[in-house]
Parts: sequence; structure tokens; C-alpha cells
Amino acid sequence: MDRLVVVICGPESSGKTWLCEALSKQLGCIWVPEFARSYLEEKGPDYDWEDFQKIYDGHIGRQFGIPKDGLCLFDTDSINFWIWSQRVFNKISPALIGQIPKELHHQYLVCAPDLDWEPDLLRENPHDREEIFEEHLNLLQELKRPYQIVRGSKKERLNNALDALLKLNIDLTLRKQVEALRKD
Repeated sequence: MDRLVVVICGPESSGKTWLCEALSKQLGCIWVPEFARSYLEEKGPDYDWEDFQKIYDGHIGRQFGIPKDGLCLFDTDSINFWIWSQRVFNKISPALIGQIPKELHHQYLVCAPDLDWEPDLLRENPHDREEIFEEHLNLLQELKRPYQIVRGSKKERLNNALDALLKLNIDLTLRKQVEALRKD
């Protein structure tokens, strides 16, 4: 099996990281954590355009060095950064624009904002999560990227994510593994 990248994306506090961890345990695959959180936890919650660029560079750097075959889950990708950059800075960097075509092979599980908001110092958008969710869907449609929406409580969300994976273009071996998990 060649490498299959499934990106877990969506607005803040929609269960992306939890879902990446849960799916990686269920499917025995690796996942690439969100770089922005680790950067801002170390630096602090305030950031500017220069920090944003460093965060994006770190995010891209985390994607290198992962296995060239098998399933890999990404906790966000350039789609999230595109929306974040546009909303906060009203501009998109040339590096980000140049990266988007390199991610044509990514497939997406988009987390709906139907979980309760969990406040923390790094989250900024408690009131416009539905709007950000729609921005994700619109951008994915515009870029013609394959995606499925994942909803529900955490347990439901995991089961719904497994079902959604079956609707994406996944390898036959992975399909059999997911189908076996769904029978349990």
C-alpha cells in the first residue's frame, strides 16, 4: 500500500486531536500532531505574522520523515492554515499557496462543531465555529478534495469516522481492517 494521508480538519474544539489519537489506536497507524499547539504552548498565546510563518514551516516539517507507505493521519494540514491565515491576517503566504497543490492526494474527515466548546488559552473562536466549518467545506469543494463530515459525541464520532473512511478512496487492506472494526 502506498502512503494514504487522511487529514482530520475543522474548527477549533471540534475533536480533531482526540479523533486522530482514537483512530490511530484503532487502526494501528501513525498520526502527525498539530504543530501550532506545541509552538504556542511553548511561546504563549500571542502571535504575529512572523510566528504564523514559523508555525506553518514547523507544520510542514513534521510531515517529512513519516513512512512512505501505509495510513498516516494528519491533525490538520494546509487547508486549516489557509482559513486561519485569511481570518486573522487577511492574506495568504506564497509558501502556503505553493503547498496546496502538493497536497492533492490528501483525503479529509471534517469534524463538525457539534461538541461542546472546551476553552483554553490557545483557542480563539468560540462563537464562529459553524462559519469556520462551512469555510472548510467550501475550500475542500473548491479544491475538489475528497472529504466526509464526521459528527456526534466522542464515541459516536469515532464510529462515524470509521464509517466515513469506508466512503473515501482507501486501500483494500485498510478497508478490510476498518470493516472488521465496524463489525465489533
